[in-house]
Amino acid sequence: MNRLLQRYLIAVESSEVSGFEHLDMLMLRDKLAEQNQQLTARERTLLVAADRRLFEQASMFDAALSQITSLAYERSQRNPPPSHWWWYLDVVAGVPKTVQRAARRISPAASLELAR
Repeated sequence: MNRLLQRYLIAVESSEVSGFEHLDMLMLRDKLAEQNQQLTARERTLLVAADRRLFEQASMFDAALSQITSLAYERSQRNPPPSHWWWYLDVVAGVPKTVQRAARRISPAASLELAR
């Protein structure tokens, strides 16, 4: 299995770690986005499941990250495209749960569009 993916899967399941480790997790996700075409079908399935967990726990991850940084600040420094929805966990966290559930059926990025 892809090593970056292994690290990301562990990070998404490790909710009790510091904001620094969560920030590292978001950077791992960026690298995985770059490697998406090299992932196997099974790895992509695992990535989607991990992304779903991250999306569902957006409030918790955002709270931990806010102890060390602001995602708005990180976005201003990194300029991620909207497709890199993981940099918008603060926005996702502010979307009502009923809208999040509906958007999840489409894709995590869809909730960002609904939040605008």
